[in-house]
Amino acid sequence: MEITPEIGSPRSGTLMLHLLGQCNLTCRHCYMDGSPVRREQLPLERVMEAVGSAAALDIGTLYLTGGEPLLYPGLHQVLETAARVPGLEVTVCTNATLMTPRHVEALRAAKAKVSISVDGEAEFHDWFRNSEGAFQATEKGILLLAEAGVPITVIATVSRANVEALPGLVDWAHRAGATQVRAQPLLRLGRALDIVDQSLSQMQLERLVMRLSDLANLYRGKGLRISIIGQNRAFLMQHPCGAYVCNGGGCHRKVAQEIKKVVVREDGTVLPEATNLDRSYAIGHFDDGSLVEMVQQYFENGGYAAFDRLCRAAYHEVLPLWKCIVVPWDQIIAERSRAHPAGTAPECAGAVMCSA
Repeated sequence: MEITPEIGSPRSGTLMLHLLGQCNLTCRHCYMDGSPVRREQLPLERVMEAVGSAAALDIGTLYLTGGEPLLYPGLHQVLETAARVPGLEVTVCTNATLMTPRHVEALRAAKAKVSISVDGEAEFHDWFRNSEGAFQATEKGILLLAEAGVPITVIATVSRANVEALPGLVDWAHRAGATQVRAQPLLRLGRALDIVDQSLSQMQLERLVMRLSDLANLYRGKGLRISIIGQNRAFLMQHPCGAYVCNGGGCHRKVAQEIKKVVVREDGTVLPEATNLDRSYAIGHFDDGSLVEMVQQYFENGGYAAFDRLCRAAYHEVLPLWKCIVVPWDQIIAERSRAHPAGTAPECAGAVMCSA
C-alpha cells in the first residue's frame, strides 16, 4: 500500500487550477469552502494561456478543480487545449453529481482522468456532503465514466465517523469500475475546522494504514490500487525535497530552488506548492502576467526565500517530533503560514540535503 503525496508526482511539475469557487454541494469538510453562493471564477482566456505555458514551466500534470469544475462554462475548451499539450496528464477533480454524457465524451476525448469524492455508503455520504441524493447522483456519474473507459480514482475523506466503513467503500468502488482508491485522513483546513473533533487520532491513523495495506493486498490482482494521501515520514527524512526544503545534493530534483506545484486559486491568487497557503506567500495574481514570468520574479524579488524559510523551520521543528508514518505536510505548512505570514517566519540555520 502506497503513501502518496496529495497532488502530482515529485518527478514532474504540477499545475492546479481552481477554476471557480462555486459548487452545487456544501460538504461539511470542504477544504476550499466551495458552495452554491460563491462567484469567483478564473477568466477562460487566462486559463487557456496557463495551460499553454505548461511546457515552459516543466509541467507534466494538470489538475482542474474548484469548487465544482463541471460548473465552469469553458471546461470543454480547457480540456481540448490541454489535450494538445504534448505529455500533459490531465485530471479533473469532481463530485460527479452533474456528470452528463457530453462531459464524459469531452473527458474521454482529452484522455483525462477523473478523481471523484465518495466517503461511504449512501446515508453517510449524503449527510457528509450535506445533500440528500448526492450518493445516487455520484454513482450515476461514475457508471457513465466507467462505461466510457475513463480512468476513475475514488477519494475518500476518512474521519472517526466513517473509518470502519472503509472496506465496504473499497468494495463498492471496485464494483463501480474505479481503478484506484485513495484515502484522505480528515485535514484541519477550510470548513473541516468545524468538525476537527472527527479527525483521526494517531493510533487510528496507524490502524488505517495497516487496514489499507491489507486491502491493497486483497485487491492487487483485481486491478484496483489503494493508497493513503500524505507524505511518508521516512521518505521526507531522506528526501526533504518532498517538504520543499531541498538544496539539491543527491536529490532527483537536482536544483536548490524549484517550485514543483503551482496552484491558482479561484480568486486568481497564485501560490507555491500548498493549496491553502496564506496569501502573503503568493507568487502573484493571475492578472499580473504570464505564470512563467511570475515564477521567475518570485525568485528574484525574495518571495521564494520567505517561503523557503517557512518550510525549513517547519521541517526542523515538526518532523523530528512527528511519530506517525503519514505526514500531512501541506496542512502543516498551511497552518504555519497563517501563524507566520511572509516576513515573520523564523530563521532556520543549516542546509537540508537529500540522501543520494
